[in-house]
Amino acid sequence: MMSLLLLTFVVLAEAQEYRAPAGTRAAIRRPGSESILPGGRIISPHGRQFTTGPGPFGLAVSPRGETVITSDGGPRRFSLTVLRQEGRGRWQTEMITTSDTPVSEEEDDWRSVFMGVAFRDEHQVFASEGNSGRVRLVDIRNGAKRQVYDLNQGEFRDSYSGDLAYDIRRSILYVVDQANFRLAVIDTRKRRLVGNVRVGRMPFAVALSPDGSRAYVTNTGMFEYKPVAGADPKRPRETGLPFPAFGFPSPEARDGVRRENRSGVVVAVPGLGDPNAPESNSLAVVNVENPADPKLEGFVRTGRPFGDGNLGGSSPSGVLAARDAVYVSNAHQDSITVINPSTRTVVAEIPLRIPGLESLRGILPIAMGYHDASGQLLVAEAGINAVGVIDTKQKRLLGHIPAAWFPTRVIVDRDTVYVASAKGHGTGPNATRTGAFLRSYQAEMRRGVINFFPIPDEIDVARHTLKVLANNGFQPEKTAAPSLPGQIRHVVVIVKENRTYDEIFGDISIASNGAANGVWDLARFGRFGVIRPDRNNLQQRFSLRSVNVTPNHHALAERFAFSDNFYADSEISVDGHHWVVGSYPNPWIESTVMAGREKDFRMPTSAPGRLRFMNSNSSVHPDDQLEAGTLWHHLERHGITFRNYGEGFELASVDEGPGLKPTGASLMINVPMPDPLYRNTSRDYPQYNMNIPDQYRATQFIREVDHLYANAENEFPRLVFIHLPNDHIAKPRPEDGYPFEASYVADNDYALGRIIEYLSHSKWWPNMAVFVTEDDAQGGVDHIDSHRTVMLVASPYAKKNYVSHVNTSFPGMLKTALRLLGLPPLNLFDATASDLSDCFTAEADFTPFKVQPIRPELFDPAQVRDPLDPKPSPRMDDPNFLRKQHRGGQ
Repeated sequence: MMSLLLLTFVVLAEAQEYRAPAGTRAAIRRPGSESILPGGRIISPHGRQFTTGPGPFGLAVSPRGETVITSDGGPRRFSLTVLRQEGRGRWQTEMITTSDTPVSEEEDDWRSVFMGVAFRDEHQVFASEGNSGRVRLVDIRNGAKRQVYDLNQGEFRDSYSGDLAYDIRRSILYVVDQANFRLAVIDTRKRRLVGNVRVGRMPFAVALSPDGSRAYVTNTGMFEYKPVAGADPKRPRETGLPFPAFGFPSPEARDGVRRENRSGVVVAVPGLGDPNAPESNSLAVVNVENPADPKLEGFVRTGRPFGDGNLGGSSPSGVLAARDAVYVSNAHQDSITVINPSTRTVVAEIPLRIPGLESLRGILPIAMGYHDASGQLLVAEAGINAVGVIDTKQKRLLGHIPAAWFPTRVIVDRDTVYVASAKGHGTGPNATRTGAFLRSYQAEMRRGVINFFPIPDEIDVARHTLKVLANNGFQPEKTAAPSLPGQIRHVVVIVKENRTYDEIFGDISIASNGAANGVWDLARFGRFGVIRPDRNNLQQRFSLRSVNVTPNHHALAERFAFSDNFYADSEISVDGHHWVVGSYPNPWIESTVMAGREKDFRMPTSAPGRLRFMNSNSSVHPDDQLEAGTLWHHLERHGITFRNYGEGFELASVDEGPGLKPTGASLMINVPMPDPLYRNTSRDYPQYNMNIPDQYRATQFIREVDHLYANAENEFPRLVFIHLPNDHIAKPRPEDGYPFEASYVADNDYALGRIIEYLSHSKWWPNMAVFVTEDDAQGGVDHIDSHRTVMLVASPYAKKNYVSHVNTSFPGMLKTALRLLGLPPLNLFDATASDLSDCFTAEADFTPFKVQPIRPELFDPAQVRDPLDPKPSPRMDDPNFLRKQHRGGQ
């Protein structure tokens, strides 16, 4: 039956046009039922569902199968969710939360959990704490601490405790230390750390062989990063690099190079070596027959190696050890590697593919569970919100079972499949129509889901597979793709920071084609904003009322098209800046997001992983590069020229302090950019750095475009990418021209207006489309969904004052851009997204855009500066200046 269903689907797939199933329906959170996700996909988890704390990346079932627990990795609200069977099919949940302060003088400070969780017995669990480098034994009946094991012993410091495996027969606990690239061994009877063994780069998951003699650790990393010679984080303006030393791949990245630091001193930048080294993207096999003396037996590289058309590592993220085979999930390559445990050799690769879309990736397999009786391997398919079912005897994918949003863990206990999903049913709105929720930070609002169901048979799998395909938009449309103006040759993407739809456009009630779905009371940065003074600034005494904070955003919406149903796929900047360049976040990145940015950069440190932990630094590292690469790789392989302004070098170790113009960055380690981006990025335009005004960015952009293209013979790029970040907001700096928090938004608005005005007066404007969005929506509130954000479409061919109601997100924006450039899809996400084609018309209006002024009490473009810049000279038409001159300057 399954074969017939798949054959029918393949025949239908020839149409090759796919759209998200939501259509024009808005995102909606419906726990226990079907939910519509931001971006237009649908989830309908199979089986029984229970809500957990935020972002579960750990899952365990007790020895008797009566209790299930998740490790809920925050941020801000870390917890263990306990699901107990009460008999006759009744289950009860409770949450054990960590504390921001010690419970008492006797109790130590328990702040977080991260990923690793394992039962010692029916009532006690081991839980990794993550950033503290500890593992805690907790009595789940009352949350009491029974024991704490600290990995920071001997030569090891700055540990980060991750995944766990517990040998209940020998009372031995195995702990992945992500920061120190090691597996730590704890004898829980002796209550002490007894052994350590170095594994590979960025270890992630661990599993024990059925007999307990071997431990298997996945290594998701590609490189071990090292400091630039002389780099001192206490003196970043003098000792860091103003720009990454090299692109990857390149001879310089492999062998190292010498570059000038910010003081002009030539320093050595170490090379990264071989991306296919044994420690990279591999499985470490550790002999633990003697737990006190663990021995690394070797590495097994999984998936396809880097190179030869593969632009990233395999990112092995999950591991499961059965009697006769070890299974490893390759997150970047949508495959399962099968390894013979006796010979440590790869015996098979099982591809996970969507019929009709076989060349594209995005299934994102993570953890696995195994059912011994049937030989089924169950795989958490985070990218398609499903559980893959694999026949291990035939080594083929049978189909998929619906799960909640972003499944991370699967356990098969007896004949039941338990699934933990990090994002659950989404967040939903974080405000009513009159104001924000008490807890409105979307990452904090997030809740996960456990769903469970009996082991399915092939008929069940076939039926559920059709649902998964429909939920993800993997069934081709019968109609052709909507048309786009063929005259458009140049695409400009402008990415800003952190705002929701309602706080900018909530005050737009009506567009030319009907009502817009906003709320006036939430439009704090709209046309009638109320700007309140900073309580900590005694010099600020008065509020500003009925001030238009974003006149240029509103003028653009009135002149061109905008969307009231566009969403960020991200929670914060880390995943946001991956999504906007076509690089969907892998399990390492997503677990970082869930952990609340606690994976931080530290220097000096003896823990090599700490140099890779990005904290909130958000750009694509080599370890994150997917099989097809990023947007930049996609453009280059198809011969599409591009130029980048400010995106892509907010990398691990970057300092973003004052006085770092023009790039806004000082880099301490040898982490590279993707090579196509490295070669096509302006060195005179700042990355994210809130000390630098967006006015400076607009000026630098206009100046370079004039120099390279308007006044030269160089062809203007087909795609231009601009990062314009100051609507992120920072503390008021009246002395630097930012008297209010909203002044940063006004800075951003005026810079955006200047850039659009410049482009609309250029010779390329008749053939141009501009997309304006945010990298995430975490900074504001919205009555529809906390992910809903800004999308403006400016072009001579944009419909005038048109509001699009199509449910789409970053992949939909990229799909539209790629279609305008004549390119195929990059991955499953943009291939099946709904695009923004309804925003365009065949009738052009070439009238240029005119920048709108900002109310000077809120923001004066002539007065803003970096804190270390000289203060601007007073303007001759400033009445205060003239008055002082008349009084003799007093």
